Amino acid sequence: MGLCDLHIHSFYSDGTFSPAEIVEKAGEKNLCAISITDHDEVDAIGVARSYGEKRNIRVIAGVELSAIYKDIEIHILGYLFDENEKRLQAKLSEMRVYREERARKILSKLRDYGFNIKFDLVIKLAGRGAIGRPHIAQAMLEQKAIFNYKEAFTKYIGNGKPCNVPKYRLDPEEVIALIKDADGIPVLAHPANIRDYGIVDELLNFPFAGIEVWHPDHTSQQIKNYLTIAEDKSLLVTGGSDSHGDIPTKALIGGIEVDSSIVDSLIDYKNTYL
Repeated sequence: MGLCDLHIHSFYSDGTFSPAEIVEKAGEKNLCAISITDHDEVDAIGVARSYGEKRNIRVIAGVELSAIYKDIEIHILGYLFDENEKRLQAKLSEMRVYREERARKILSKLRDYGFNIKFDLVIKLAGRGAIGRPHIAQAMLEQKAIFNYKEAFTKYIGNGKPCNVPKYRLDPEEVIALIKDADGIPVLAHPANIRDYGIVDELLNFPFAGIEVWHPDHTSQQIKNYLTIAEDKSLLVTGGSDSHGDIPTKALIGGIEVDSSIVDSLIDYKNTYL
């Protein structure tokens, strides 16, 4: 037995580490399995897998997708899917195009507030990853438009703030179907962040296969509650650090203790039911 981290973001989305760096840091933490769950991106998986083989670290396919339910944004993790499945690839490409359009609209709104944030800088900061609000926040910081990273979200581009633009809208059923059609396992991500137990209960009526139990935003009592829910509803359990690299507001890789036996449970589920 060992430990794993099944919720990590690379610089292919809004993390700061490359897949190689993630595998290296996982090795330093003596993790035996990881999953890079980039937002709307799967390109890091193959790269990380090749490095993982050299370090004897199992890398399983992962992705994190957003959905809207009753005007609440929820996140859904997908595991062990075929990252080359055509419908999934087409939808992810569509999402990436929207991300660029969204970023341009956010910058336009910021200009109305007196901030002339350069799109070229946002592109540079995103690098090879999908453009997201963290890159805009970092651009604002670099251009000295704000005092700190968090201010960008709390005042301007966070959910419900004046310069935000809604994400690409999918409903939970669409996201779950997208993952399942690629022979993957859909898992409700960090349910405590939804901040409404009733909504979480409703969401679990959708055909999720699992629920993320261990997460840095979950209290010990919430973890116990989600373990009970998983047992009652016969759901798989997963967990991870939700690390975004060296961003100070996020946990470090391996920062949440998760037993690697859950990886075997995911694989057994896939081999039995998919």
